[in-house]
Amino acid sequence: LTKISTPFEDLCKEKQTEIFLSWKFSNDPQLVAIYKTFSTAILSAAYNMSNSPHQAAIGYPGTDPVRSAPDYIPCIVRERYSIMNEKELLDPTLKFDVIIVGSGAGGGVCAAELSQAGLSVLVIEKGKYYHESEFTSDVPVAYKNMYLQGGSFAARKGEISVLAGSTFGGATTVNFLASLKPQHFVREEWAKMGLTHFTSSKFSDDLDKVYKRIGATTEGIKHSIPNQILIDGCKKLGCHIENIPQNTSGKSHECGWCLTGCKDGIKNGTSNSWLRTAAQHGARFVDQAKVNRVIIVDGKATGVEFQINNSDQTIRLNSSRVVISAGSLSTPGVLFKSGLKNKNIGQNLRLHPVTVVYGFFDNRQTDPFEGSIMTSISSSLENLDGEYYGSKLVVPHHTTDMFIFGVPWQGKKEHKEAMLKFRQSSSVAVLVRDKDSKGSVGYTKDDKISITYEISKIGKMSIVKGNIRAAMILCAAGAREIHTGSFGMKPFVFSPDESIEVNNPRFVKWLDEIEKYGMPVNGMNYFSAHQLGSCRMGVSPDTSATKPTGETWETRNLYVCDASLFPTASGVNPMVTTEAIALHVADSIIK
Repeated sequence: LTKISTPFEDLCKEKQTEIFLSWKFSNDPQLVAIYKTFSTAILSAAYNMSNSPHQAAIGYPGTDPVRSAPDYIPCIVRERYSIMNEKELLDPTLKFDVIIVGSGAGGGVCAAELSQAGLSVLVIEKGKYYHESEFTSDVPVAYKNMYLQGGSFAARKGEISVLAGSTFGGATTVNFLASLKPQHFVREEWAKMGLTHFTSSKFSDDLDKVYKRIGATTEGIKHSIPNQILIDGCKKLGCHIENIPQNTSGKSHECGWCLTGCKDGIKNGTSNSWLRTAAQHGARFVDQAKVNRVIIVDGKATGVEFQINNSDQTIRLNSSRVVISAGSLSTPGVLFKSGLKNKNIGQNLRLHPVTVVYGFFDNRQTDPFEGSIMTSISSSLENLDGEYYGSKLVVPHHTTDMFIFGVPWQGKKEHKEAMLKFRQSSSVAVLVRDKDSKGSVGYTKDDKISITYEISKIGKMSIVKGNIRAAMILCAAGAREIHTGSFGMKPFVFSPDESIEVNNPRFVKWLDEIEKYGMPVNGMNYFSAHQLGSCRMGVSPDTSATKPTGETWETRNLYVCDASLFPTASGVNPMVTTEAIALHVADSIIK
């Protein structure tokens, strides 16, 4: 690995650095993978611990200084949900019309609709229920408490990292408030696959119903400095830019910590909207429950077997219908354990790959962790292949884990200099509408999620083109130094005597080098916060895991209701689409 006979630990720091960076810039993907593994692990340990001295050194507060104050009063205070205990669940007379596994965008909506229709409903959630007063903005703690497998985890070969919510309310509790409807070309594509419901007036009405219930609107938006930088850069380049509707009922919400849950109670995730409706109509709730299987008798779902709080006690409850809304990474596992064999279960996984480009600004304190997270979007690259696959540009959350992700280690001195510019930084995330990638989800012997993923040619092009456009936007907004996150690319720095212009010959040459470098194996950090399509709906069991109603092909009265139903990638944050599909599945069950 080092091409030197002297043991690595006996080399001087300068030689160690030289070797380490030779792996970073290597043409051998295995050497690059070693650089990626060590740099990610070490920097994560240094910067992503609670009360990190490294965070203090760069001026990052570590927790929300406003909402972590002992005397802070939330904007909205709600009653606690009543969670069933083991004794109640062991009542032999207990039976429900519908048991729903999962409380996120799919399960929450389904619970509200079915309980309002007069059906008795039980919602079983894998994660723990936290009242808003119990949320912490300490990111490492929140990851452990409220995210699947304790936070970010890598696909089997390490090429992409995945982040998924796992708490009461699912991802809607920890997302960035972005409330975007599926665009016309997505709906038309799904209709051409035989799913004509998606171009119906009923689906349009359902989307409007979702917007109304979650209070999705652009009113009350106050852009953070990074979002304003995206807006300014796009306007200077003549690129499309618009505001993203927020699910805040028009209330202003300048909080950069919503990935840890909305302590203000303003964000209308399912726990603050649909699940409240379900509770008002008699729905019951269980948290910290591990579902072992759906009970199936004579080809029909008749209940669920599960355990709570890591208890050895197995609980079996009967129901007339079962709805699996565990999310694209967990729903296939429940179906597998229940004995379903459809070849499409766990396949066709789409991930909306994301890369991040950072810019550093002279004499401008951006404090990127302050203000609303994601309030603006540019769709100027959404149709790179002529079939509406490409990338969108948004602003991600600004925590140290994201910063070290987007600004790779360049050496001791260079790393420290970059980290000390954290409060003068701003970023643009490139979100790709996944097409033709090879993705699937499976499980290890100890029930851990195991993802295989190979990004497609159009996916790689979308990332590269997106990185170039993001760099141009940051440049147009005045960034002197720009990092792409590509391991084989050095950052671009305008010299003090150069004007910061997108037509600067050196900058244009650097952009050309980004395109030439492309996206080799292990060549950059990228991640996914949207997982879709692993139990897609369709018109045939040969090509899909469920019927157009969400009912599984193999088992009567067993439904899927979450983003795993997506026939293809939506290209936008999936919450609104998932909730509208859930209205359709609920209608199908009621009928």
